[in-house]
Amino acid sequence: MSVILNEAEEILDKKTINLEDYKRFREIGRLIKIEEKLYFASFDEALHLRLPEIAKKEKNWNWLEPEDEV
Repeated sequence: MSVILNEAEEILDKKTINLEDYKRFREIGRLIKIEEKLYFASFDEALHLRLPEIAKKEKNWNWLEPEDEV
C-alpha cells in the first residue's frame, strides 16, 4: 500500500475525526493512482459512516464536498 493510502487509513483509524481530517481525506482521494481507486473506495465508504460525527462537531453540513452531497 502506498504512503498516501496509509495516510487515509490512519485518518479513519482515529478515535475522533474533524473537518481538517475530512478535507485531507478528500484531497488524498484526488491524488491517489488509478490502480489504488478500488482499494480507496472501501475507505471512502468508512468515511461516509463517520460524516455525522463531523457534522455534530461543526453543527452543520455546509462543509460537504460535492462527491458527498446527496
